[in-house]
Amino acid sequence: MRNTTLNFRLDILVFDLLMIFWLCIFILVFGTSQNIEFINYILSASLVVNMVIAYNLGLIPGLIASLIIIFGYGSYLLYSVLVLGTITEFKVEYVLWLFAMPFGAYLSGRLEREVSNLLSSLEKYRIADRLILLDELTGFLNTQGFFQRLEEEVGRANRFKEMLSVLYVNISDMGELKSVYGEEGYREILKTIAQTILANTRVVDIKGLIDEGTIGIILPGVNLDSARVVKEKLHNLLDKVIIEVKGRKRPITIRLRIGEAEYQQGEDALLLWERAKDTSRYDVG
Repeated sequence: MRNTTLNFRLDILVFDLLMIFWLCIFILVFGTSQNIEFINYILSASLVVNMVIAYNLGLIPGLIASLIIIFGYGSYLLYSVLVLGTITEFKVEYVLWLFAMPFGAYLSGRLEREVSNLLSSLEKYRIADRLILLDELTGFLNTQGFFQRLEEEVGRANRFKEMLSVLYVNISDMGELKSVYGEEGYREILKTIAQTILANTRVVDIKGLIDEGTIGIILPGVNLDSARVVKEKLHNLLDKVIIEVKGRKRPITIRLRIGEAEYQQGEDALLLWERAKDTSRYDVG
């Protein structure tokens, strides 16, 4: 069932403003013309209101509103013919108004539904696009997503002359950890490392899982000295972690090699990453 509450959307605002504009035009036309009956002004305004109802609340409420308007208009016609005697001849406009109300409601309701479906599809596409770039286990960006963001951050740093640093975090004893704790245990280790990094870095810092044993961290607005502070902090937090394997918690010693590099103006994103990777070779923890 369609939610009939008025959800704020830009297309609804634009449609409502457009209808208000047309209503103002009707008022201007009918106010300056001596040949148009007042009932036509009322019906024109009712049509605009009916279309607004249909677009804001949906096709069914719009059709219901149009039936109410038609009932009122039909009652007016009958009263004018049978009681007042003011209508003595048939005019095509009488019938046209009877069809204009539901037709306007239908067009507005269908337009809203199509726009809503389009917006929903775009939102699903954006969500799917984000999920494609995310690693399911850690919640970090995958390789494609990470280097895409690295390119963007390098471009931003180059344009605005801002500081930017990168950390290359490598689990050097990955093979040994896998052999001792198995694939499931290693996944828990990797998940714990990811959670620790998330809890101890800024929201604006961008994290990516490059491969099973390598994590990249982009640090916008951070110089080399500050990046080294983050590096030491991660060493202190991650050199030994506690994981749960088969229902048992145990401390695990991890050998990490962390490299750091600061962006230099005009430098390529991949070169920045490679410099951070090269630096990790000299890290002794």
